[in-house]
Amino acid sequence: MAGHCYVASEALYHLIPGTCPQFIWHEGSPHWFLRDTGGAVLDATADQFSTSVPYEKAKGKGFLTKSPSKRAKTVIKRVQDILGAT
Repeated sequence: MAGHCYVASEALYHLIPGTCPQFIWHEGSPHWFLRDTGGAVLDATADQFSTSVPYEKAKGKGFLTKSPSKRAKTVIKRVQDILGAT
């Protein structure tokens, strides 16, 4: 999962309304994840780390684009195909 947190979080952001992108440096690498409106952490790539991510130290940060990037569109399509949604 290493190296895929940005695109995974971006895709989830567009699939799950009301989420907020978050950013933190952890184990020497940048890491992206989401928080929902209740403050719960949504981290699709958390298992890439050998230690727990200190989510409470993360900062809200926007993605580079307002619309899904090409990579995020690919992930969204694959999720929708698996779930049978369009």
